[in-house]
Amino acid sequence: MRKRILNAIKNPLMSGSIVIFIGFLCGNFFNFLFNVYMSRNLSVADYGTLASLASIILLFALAAEALTPTVVSFAGSYFAKKEISKVVALFWKLNAFFVVFSLIVLGVLIVFAESIGHFFKINNALLLFIVGVIVFFTSVMTLNKGILMGRLSFGYISFLNIFPSLLKLLSGVLLVVWGLGVTGGLLAFLVAYVSYYLLSFIPLKFIFQIKTKETVVGLGKILAYAAPSAMAMLGLTLFITTDMLLVKHFYSAKEAGIYAGMSLLGKIIFFFSAPISTVLFPLVVQRHARNEKHNHLFFIAMSLVVVSSLSITIFYYIFPEFSILLLLKQRDYLSVAPIIWVFGIFMVFYSLLWLTTNYYLSVKKTKIFIPILIGAVFQAMGLWFYHDTFLSVIFISIISTAFPLCIMLVDNWKAHRKRYGK
Repeated sequence: MRKRILNAIKNPLMSGSIVIFIGFLCGNFFNFLFNVYMSRNLSVADYGTLASLASIILLFALAAEALTPTVVSFAGSYFAKKEISKVVALFWKLNAFFVVFSLIVLGVLIVFAESIGHFFKINNALLLFIVGVIVFFTSVMTLNKGILMGRLSFGYISFLNIFPSLLKLLSGVLLVVWGLGVTGGLLAFLVAYVSYYLLSFIPLKFIFQIKTKETVVGLGKILAYAAPSAMAMLGLTLFITTDMLLVKHFYSAKEAGIYAGMSLLGKIIFFFSAPISTVLFPLVVQRHARNEKHNHLFFIAMSLVVVSSLSITIFYYIFPEFSILLLLKQRDYLSVAPIIWVFGIFMVFYSLLWLTTNYYLSVKKTKIFIPILIGAVFQAMGLWFYHDTFLSVIFISIISTAFPLCIMLVDNWKAHRKRYGK
């Protein structure tokens, strides 16, 4: 029994997941403390504004991060074959693209700041400008993060999850104490992302040391993979941002703040399971590049996600008020106590969908973006017309994520039966 446990721990999926999990756990713990502090020290309306701004950042950041699978896929293949000069060539080839993309996003946010602010009932133009600068850094750091993942630098990735999050917490507390309110909370995001970007260059110093004329795959081949994979990741991003953004639009500031608090509790479920997907993707990429078996890693990862996500959801079902008062403190949030476990079910489906999508992209099955985008569009349309209660919002989100998940799981089951005859 002891030998089996040791062998399981030595499995790269398990060992890598443990390292990433520790980083995610510590980093998300600091992020969580940041949100708890903000929810307790800002008014409910101001916290709703900060949560909405954070959703805008998340939307654009994950839109850029949608290109991470592309970077990991190509860089991971080169690392697997020990073609380091090609990694360097890939970096310089994609770096210009990410910088230009980031500047375009920044420009769009500045030009349409007034319209965006009007939609989300935010009148402070400075807040939206800060959001634009934050989005710039979240975009340019995507390339560095993807290469680190392709290199299987799980330890350093964990460090990057922890240290910037700690800086965000400390700077956020300090800036709010100084009386900057929502602006202070937003500036803390900027501190975190800038530090992440600068620190990510330390293990990538070989990029500046190796001069190469190596050629890598053409831009056309990269885009052939990047376009559908980016749309798939964008669809995943929309699932956990559309609800918050539309609630902010249709509900009062206080009600939006309450929904933001419930969403914070629900996303703890995803925070606990996300490290598994982070490790699975580059591992499968490298095994796929070497024509090695990898399907068993997916089944192990699925089991881990189900156990971790359902456990937290059950806890919310049994102890809803305790969970809210422990983590959010303010009694205003108790109004959603009867339904936080339902939001937990939404996050269970979302966590499984995130994992399955990452697995499909790691083996270059990119057509899965179609059902994902269909589900995301269905969610947006459904919430636009049916948003009378929080429960309606959650049920529509559950159905929207369950649709693409079921399609992918059935497809994987059929492929498994065809390959192994059982």
